[in-house]
Order: sequence, then structure tokens, then C-alpha cells
Amino acid sequence: MKLRKAMAVALAGALVLTTIATGTTSEAAKKTKLKTKKVSIFVKGKKKISITGKKAKHKYTFTSKKKKIAKVSKKGVITGVKAGKTTITVKDTWKQKGKKKTKKLGTVKVTVKAKTPVVKPTQKPVVTPPVQAPVVTPAQTPVVTPPAQTPDGGSQTPVPSVKPSAKPSIKPSTKPSTAPTEKPIPTPDVEMSLEKNQLKPEDTTTATVSVSAGEVNEVTWSVEKADVASAVKDAQDAKKAVITGKAAGETKITATVKVTVEEKEFTLKAESSIKVAAVVVNPVIESDSVEVNIGEKIDLAVKVDVETSMIESIVWDVEGDIATVETDAVDITKVTLTGVTRGKGKVTVTVTVKQGDETATNTATVNLEVIQPIIEVDLSKGVSTPSWFSGVSGEAQKDGSYKITWAADADKYGSAKFNFDDGMDLTGYYCVIDAEGCISTVEIHDKEKHETIYNNPYSVTKIQYGKTFPFVLQLSPDNLNTAEVSEGGTADYTNVGGVQFAKGEETEELVLTVKSIKFYKYEKDIPANMLPAPAK
Repeated sequence: MKLRKAMAVALAGALVLTTIATGTTSEAAKKTKLKTKKVSIFVKGKKKISITGKKAKHKYTFTSKKKKIAKVSKKGVITGVKAGKTTITVKDTWKQKGKKKTKKLGTVKVTVKAKTPVVKPTQKPVVTPPVQAPVVTPAQTPVVTPPAQTPDGGSQTPVPSVKPSAKPSIKPSTKPSTAPTEKPIPTPDVEMSLEKNQLKPEDTTTATVSVSAGEVNEVTWSVEKADVASAVKDAQDAKKAVITGKAAGETKITATVKVTVEEKEFTLKAESSIKVAAVVVNPVIESDSVEVNIGEKIDLAVKVDVETSMIESIVWDVEGDIATVETDAVDITKVTLTGVTRGKGKVTVTVTVKQGDETATNTATVNLEVIQPIIEVDLSKGVSTPSWFSGVSGEAQKDGSYKITWAADADKYGSAKFNFDDGMDLTGYYCVIDAEGCISTVEIHDKEKHETIYNNPYSVTKIQYGKTFPFVLQLSPDNLNTAEVSEGGTADYTNVGGVQFAKGEETEELVLTVKSIKFYKYEKDIPANMLPAPAK
């Protein structure tokens, strides 16, 4: 009998060990991979990011580099916002031996295309009989450039310059003209914010909805689980509601919002989750947003609505690699943040508290932008010139400046451009150019966008004709180029890619020596000798 019991125990032990070993091997073989690498969608289109080999108790986060181009939900659903390109970073976060671990799974390249509806003309098009003229087959397509100025400040009559083409035959058109395409009214976005997303029974908080455009006409509030919480519309402001905790549990607050944009009505929904429990924590970072220079250090702190003795852990995290955080050795509610590289992201703090056998965990997040106050263009890389212009040359000088020469027989409106390696978000920056020599036209170009007609690089600011130096121009809404973009969408300063200089109709040799091209975040940093003299 004893022998049988011993054998039974041994067999059971072997079975357990086999099961454990098999489970361990299976888990180790399971590898998480980012399946989606490239996405192309239209504006308002949606597509979900696919991840294979997901693991239990792992959290997967998705972050869009340019939310104005495409946004992504917590579940990895990409939504096109406007035409352009961006990337989405995917991360895997988990806990190992009580410590938070994060691994970057990869990035998804996203291209959003414009989807312009065709609007039929309300009136019959007028057909103009063609003028009988001989067929002209030019070797080049004319490109008309607006008038430049002569060195003495006088204007010149624009003369077409030429750009190589496939030598098309130009014939009088017999096609009728059509009515212009109407601009579609964009669907507004709606968001809900909660002052607190955790409540004790009988405690209250405020929910608020906001819309990206239009006027809010009516808001209807509802709660998924009426026994957990209630929502009562604010008597003074329909966009707000008072949320009251009733009993332990989690529920969803929903706001149905009616919005009018340019006389068109939309019905939208916004949702937020709220938790009601005996022990809660609502951390708050003592700043709505954070801006820090590269290399600069700033202090951040988190406030919690519980006693310090109840805090079990506080974990800080920075989205991406734009900054680092170092926890204070004495006070874990404080950290020192250091800017590393230009970019935008978020700072998140996760707080866990414990009282008796009850625990609560919650997070707080603020927007972060790491900036470079002064960005200088590397002139030593030289200039590029369009192939359809001749007689333009450049040479780096020993003092670090760059000399651009237009020969006496150079093509009219010939240009030379300093290109950036990567497009940069320079919204609000001041472009400051120190140069000497001839008067020049100055254009600040987008990295990827082009003009609709000739497909030339698109100038994000209004073209600056016949300028002297020093030259200062802020990349502000007042100076934004309003001409059409061939890729669709509107102009902005989020992807600046180069600065171009061009001559006019002059027939003598011209020289412009560019000493520096810098972009300043703050006007106070611009040297006084670069700023224009105050008007008398």
C-alpha cells in the first residue's frame, strides 16, 4: 500500500512539473509583434492597428506624432483628420517584479488623403466657342512668377520663366466651365472631461463637454449604471453636469450633444468612465502643460487627495524619448524633468494607494513640449537649384557664410534653396536671415507640399518679394500663405523644409552672401541689430 501511495505521489509530481514546463515554454515562445506597419486612409476614414501575440496583463499604448493629421484611440483605431503624413508609436507596458517595464514595438507610417466631394453646378455652364488659332507645341511650359523688385526698389513686369515638360500641344479648350467646388463643412469633434474620475459614495465631481467647432445647442446626460452614479445637468451651463457617486462599481457617463456649424446640425456623443469605491485617489500634476528647452531641467510634483501614509507607489513616465524624469530621493511626489530632443508628448504619473485591504490606482497626464529656442540652418551643406534654371551657383566661404551668384546670363527668377534634412514644426517661430549683397525674393517652403498648378515647392508664408537684409518674419497666422496646396488641406508651419532665395529680371551678375539663417522661438532672443528700426 505504501509503495502504491509513493508511486501515485511521484506520478502526480511529474505531471505538475510537466505542466509547468510546458506552460513556461509556450509562454516564452509567444512573441508580441506589430503587424501593421503602413496605413493609407482618407480624411474621416478609420483603420485598426494589428498586434500579434498579445500577452495578458500587458498594456498596449498608441501615440500619434501629429494629431492634426491622424488621431488614434486607446484601442489602436486610427482616424484620418486632415491630409498629410504622420507616424504612430506603439508601446508594450507591463510589470515585472513590481517594476514597470516598457518596450517599443515599432511605428506605423500613416498617410491621410483628402476626400473632396464633387458638387454639381446649379446653373448650366456657359460654353464659349473656341478661338480659331494654330496649334502651338512649345518645348517648355511657361511658369509665370510674380514681379520682383530691382535693386533700386522699382518693380518689374513679370516675364514667364520656363520649366521642362513633356512638350504638350496647347489647343483652345472647348470644355464648358463649371461652378467651383463647394467647401464641405467638417464634422466637429466633442470631448468630455471629468474633474475627478474616482469618487467615494455621496461625493460629487463635475463633467464638462467641449466641441472643436460650432455652437452647442443642447446636451443630454445619461449614466450606464444608475445604481453606481447619477448625472444632473447644471442649471446654468448645459455643457456641464454634476456627477454623484452612489455605490461601489464602475460606470460610463454619456453626453449626447447637438451642435450647429454654419447652419448645419450635428448630433455627437462623448463618453467617460467613472469609478466609485471606498478608497479612491485622484492625482493632479501641478501644471496644465509643460514646456521645456532642450537641456533645461524643471521640477514637477503630483498632489493626491489622501494621506501620505496611504501612498503605496508613484511611477512617472514620459511618452517617447523627448525628455527624462528623475524621482526625488526624499519626496516621491516630486521629479526633475530634463528636455532631451525637440518634440511633443505627454508626462504621466500613476499613483497607487492602500487602506486596509482596499487599494486604488489612478493616473494623471499633462502635455509636454520640448523646444529649441534657437535653431540655426547648416549653410555648409550648400544650396540646391531647380533643373529648369541655369546660371545659378553657390560656394561655401571660410567664415561659415555661403555665397550665391547669379551670372549675367542667368535665367530670370532663378533660385537657390537651403534644404533641411527633416521637416520641422516652426509654428510661431521668427525666421531671421543675416545676409548682404543684392535684393532677393525670400520663400520659406513646406517639406512635402506643392503648388497646385506647377507643382513647385509650396511657400508656407506669403512670398516676400524684393527684400533687403537683415530679414525678420514670424511664422504666424497673419503671414500664412492662403494659396491652394496640391495635396489638399491647408497650409501650416508644422513641416517647414527649406528657405529659398531668388533673383528678378536683372541682366547683370548678382551676388548674395548669406551669413546665417536662424529660427527664434522668442522675439526677446533676436539680436537688436537684426530687428527693424522702429517707425518714426
